[in-house]
Amino acid sequence: MSEERQLPQYDPEITPDPIATGIAIGRASPAIDSEVIAFLRDQRLHLHEQFRHLREQLRLRLWEQRMGVFLRVATAIVGVAVASGAALMVWDAAHSKGLIIEPFNVPPDMAARGLSGQVVATQMLDRLTALQDATDSSRAPQSYANNWGDNIKVEIPDTGVSIGELQRFLKGWLGHDTHITGEVYHTATGIAVTARAGTDTGATFTGAETELQALVEKAAEHVYGDTQPYRYANFLDRDFSPAGLVQRRTRAEAIYQQLSLGPDIQERAWAINGLGTLAASFPGKGNRVAADYYRKAITVWPDFTIGHYALAYREYFLDRRESELRDFRTALRLLHQGSIPDVHPKALPLVQGEAAGMAAALTGDCAAAIPIFKTVADTHITFANGSYILGQLDALVCLENQHNPGGARAYMRDLGITTPPPDYRDVLIAAGQQDWPAVLAAWEQMGAARRARSPREAPLAVAPVALARAHLGDTKGAQALIANTLPDCEGCLLARAQIAQMQGQNARADWWFARAAARTPSIPFADFEWGAALLQRGQPDNAIEKFKLSSQKGPHFADPLEGWGEALMLQNRSDLALAKFEEAARYAPNWGRLHLKWGEAAHYAGNDAEAKKQFAIAATLFLTPSEESELGRAKHG
Repeated sequence: MSEERQLPQYDPEITPDPIATGIAIGRASPAIDSEVIAFLRDQRLHLHEQFRHLREQLRLRLWEQRMGVFLRVATAIVGVAVASGAALMVWDAAHSKGLIIEPFNVPPDMAARGLSGQVVATQMLDRLTALQDATDSSRAPQSYANNWGDNIKVEIPDTGVSIGELQRFLKGWLGHDTHITGEVYHTATGIAVTARAGTDTGATFTGAETELQALVEKAAEHVYGDTQPYRYANFLDRDFSPAGLVQRRTRAEAIYQQLSLGPDIQERAWAINGLGTLAASFPGKGNRVAADYYRKAITVWPDFTIGHYALAYREYFLDRRESELRDFRTALRLLHQGSIPDVHPKALPLVQGEAAGMAAALTGDCAAAIPIFKTVADTHITFANGSYILGQLDALVCLENQHNPGGARAYMRDLGITTPPPDYRDVLIAAGQQDWPAVLAAWEQMGAARRARSPREAPLAVAPVALARAHLGDTKGAQALIANTLPDCEGCLLARAQIAQMQGQNARADWWFARAAARTPSIPFADFEWGAALLQRGQPDNAIEKFKLSSQKGPHFADPLEGWGEALMLQNRSDLALAKFEEAARYAPNWGRLHLKWGEAAHYAGNDAEAKKQFAIAATLFLTPSEESELGRAKHG
């Protein structure tokens, strides 16, 4: 050991590098050169091998690092997914409002014959689903305080621990599901079926064992009425079957009355709305009582969309036009909000279209209203508060009011019908054609009971019928009919004025015209009819003032513009009348009388080419017999 310690150590400062020494020797001795070269070659190969191994190790380490990152990311994703799934399960459980029907307890002998508890629960499910499907309402499902929607199912308990069991546990802990339980048991005379919702005591229905399905259906109705009272009342009041009608109506009314006293504003408003629907649908109360209920409903909830819409239609039948326009406009504003929580999505196109069309028609703008009504007709939607057939009828009425009976007939051909469906509007359609015998015929078809109620409950048709009688010479009958109407029927006030005008009682007519105009500050019809009466009396200056007022209220209403043109002609200003006729033609392009008078004005203004053109157009359109005679004289004059 001591000798080893005394061996000289390698010191780079004093000991030469062996490779460098070898190279130096090699340069001095060529014999050694090949060995040095071989040595260096081996060293290079060794270094290359080391570099290759190093690259492999680095590549492997990089792959391991990437895999580690991937595994950590995958673990994080799985963790987030599991957490999200758990959160979703918790959220779903907390917001669950379904109806869970648990298998009924049944006697062993019935279960042995296949009438198991699950079978009875399934029968209950079928009946509840049928009840819900038969409930006809434009109310949005999410607006119900207790809405289970389509989430009705029979629950079959699992054994062991599973995701399903976990979901049921969470819903039982956090959710608001309604659980239906019950049992079937033998009695001395047959069987009894008991069903209950939640912890309620339930109701029991007894009968023979052969009546099991009927008993289950009764139990289902009890559950439906207990858990969905508004929907159940709605189901009852939409069933018009003669058998049990009075009992169903009485039961529905009692449910609505009870709900109308509750704490929730929206539920109260819908319950009062239900009372209004009952009043409008059944004899004995009618439109006036219904309108009072709807008005009360929107007092409770001012933004009650269907309340305003339903009230507007009661006002329509009562011929209270100013109120009708106001409520349709309010409904229209509410129907075009970003969110409409109280209207069923399926009913929305119909309700929006009818409100828009009626609001336009009430200002005389049938040019805008007709395509809207036709769009409503094309929806083929029917709900409690309306039907696509309303769109058909309203389009026909507007076509007649636009003085386009040819267009009305063409539209009926498109619909595949020869006459409109029975409705109050039949009278209005005939009146638009000034076909007074057809007006009386439509009135007779309404039936004695409806005619008796109409002067107070639906005076919409009374005014044109009274006018028809007056035009056909039955002035006494006209006055007797219109005398039964109430002073809030604005069309009736106009009819009183027009009947007085026909009798030459100008002062009396003006008194009624003034009352009608005062009651309709937004409606153009009273001012127009007053202007037409003044024009007939030969007072064009006064007539023009009324036509101006009418045009201000209804800027797209063709009638006052046409009347204004005729008044200008009486003032020998046919040149100015041409502009009025041209403007009126924008809103009633197929009005025969308009083109007749336009031609006359053009002739008086010295433009015979334009007169000839307008007379040719008039000849292709509807004209009354007197207008046809006038056209013949004008063309040959």
